Amino acid sequence: MKIIDVVTKRQDTLCGCWYGENFRDTVVLITNGTGGNIFENNFLRTVGEELEKHEISFVYAHNSGAFQMIDFPSKNNNRHSGVTFEMFDNCLEDLKAYVDFTKQQGYKKIILGGYSYGCNKVVYYLYKTKCKDVDKFILISPTDTEYHTESEEKSIEEFNDYILRNNPKKDDILPLLFDKYNFFTKQSYLDFINNSHHKNLPVYSDKKHFNQLKSIDIDGLFVMGQNDVFAKRNAKNHLQTILENSNKKANCKAVVIENTGHTYREHDKELAKAIVDFTRS
Repeated sequence: MKIIDVVTKRQDTLCGCWYGENFRDTVVLITNGTGGNIFENNFLRTVGEELEKHEISFVYAHNSGAFQMIDFPSKNNNRHSGVTFEMFDNCLEDLKAYVDFTKQQGYKKIILGGYSYGCNKVVYYLYKTKCKDVDKFILISPTDTEYHTESEEKSIEEFNDYILRNNPKKDDILPLLFDKYNFFTKQSYLDFINNSHHKNLPVYSDKKHFNQLKSIDIDGLFVMGQNDVFAKRNAKNHLQTILENSNKKANCKAVVIENTGHTYREHDKELAKAIVDFTRS
């Protein structure tokens, strides 16, 4: 595995992890979910190792929402990155930087995927770019972010009350945890709550937002652990709704990994097999 750097249009440097660097036929790009990274998402290391065994390259493409908080180099100056500072629409430049990198390496086939919140980024990217330069796509543990946001009513109430009472600056880090897990700046919090672009897999919410997914006319794989809490522990029904709202011209398939949840604990090889089989099909 090799660490790589890609530079976005806004001149920020993102690091990725490249498996199978000597291959040049097919590459699978997977971007992380909220705060995700190569160190914590062990199951994606397994995916990379299994793809490499089949002479398929894999890049774990850290986007600007990787890690919780991190300083990274910019051609302008050092800047903060991580979920605390993330603006969703930056995913367009983040993913393009990785797609451009793989094109420059001469890959014949590019498969773009996302994990968790990364799925929403991939769907939005393919919708905006009309699938340019991408041959297939993969959604691993896709979530309905609008439903999840609405379920955090207590957090939203606390955040809104704090902002109203203290009027923080847009880049101030708010002294509260969202979903008992994430810190946000005022700006990144408001983006996560109000930006409709990521609400594009509305399994439990407003179905009209499926228009992004329906525009994607390349083949796709949707995979999820059966006990995933974001699927109300019924991944089969969750993925069936996504499948029914995918583009009818595309050959999309759903795979449920039994006896596991959002992070595929003890079932990472089954996830890897599903991705390898889809990639080789």
